[in-house]
Amino acid sequence: MPKSVLIVDDEKLLVRTLSNALKEAGYKITIAGSAEQAEKHVFGDPPFDLIILDNRLPKESGIEVVKRARERSVRSKLILMTAYETPEVKAEAKRLKVDRYLKKPFDLTALLEEIESLIGPGGNSSAG
Repeated sequence: MPKSVLIVDDEKLLVRTLSNALKEAGYKITIAGSAEQAEKHVFGDPPFDLIILDNRLPKESGIEVVKRARERSVRSKLILMTAYETPEVKAEAKRLKVDRYLKKPFDLTALLEEIESLIGPGGNSSAG
């Protein structure tokens, strides 16, 4: 069964690029464009293997989504990405134990390697 990834970002080009790369690697992708949309998925069942979310979202930050996910013991791995890095956001991400903190722009190949190290291959590989 392919590993599942939720991508939360309102930047359509980034979402399309990341989604296509992850699908090609065999991951099952779900997309949300806001914190509100994300929460409909984040707290669903079964949980995602990985949630990749932007910190700057319409109406609410990704950090707020991470806080609620941690409060509700969501077991998904979390990657928080931001183009607007501040010491406060970085410290809060560390306090909330996000699995990876990623500054935009990022290298897609390096991100795919990070994802594989966090949750394993997507499911494209043939099992022998």
